[in-house]
Amino acid sequence: MFQCLLCKQTIERSTRTYWKHKGHLLCSTCKDNIEAEVGQSRQQKRPSS
Repeated sequence: MFQCLLCKQTIERSTRTYWKHKGHLLCSTCKDNIEAEVGQSRQQKRPSS
């Protein structure tokens, strides 16, 4: 059991995943929120045709 880097929620991940990401683990909610923000910023940067 590890803690999410952002919200500190307890999450279950493998030790292999922990070391692969150097301890920087995110829960699925925080990861989804970040991906949504990145998607919105990419849409805003596209030039309109």
